[in-house]
Amino acid sequence: MEINERGNQVERSFFPTERYRWDFNRKFTAAGWEQYDTSQDAWYFGVWVNKRLLQIQTYAEGDLTLVKCPDAEHFNAEIKSMNEFYEEGFVAKTIDKDGKMTVYRQDRALFFIKEIKAC
Repeated sequence: MEINERGNQVERSFFPTERYRWDFNRKFTAAGWEQYDTSQDAWYFGVWVNKRLLQIQTYAEGDLTLVKCPDAEHFNAEIKSMNEFYEEGFVAKTIDKDGKMTVYRQDRALFFIKEIKAC
């Protein structure tokens, strides 16, 4: 078993597909998985976060990585690290009739677990 520098368990596997397998999977999103936007998002790359399960999944060109956090504190440390590592992506861009572009970005603060319960 691999443990990363934040003390979280890491599982690695290979699954040749594309990210849309998860993006459009209703069972996946119903289970609490949310897309984490990055500047690298493409059909071959994506990141998803599940606050209920305290897990983070990354898909990159067939490599599937699942990070399992033992508690909210470790999960928040993982989100903080991701926020520092990944450049900010965008949800959408719009262009108005005058040619002005508006970029809509994801609020990454929403991925943090706000209330950490003491054991």
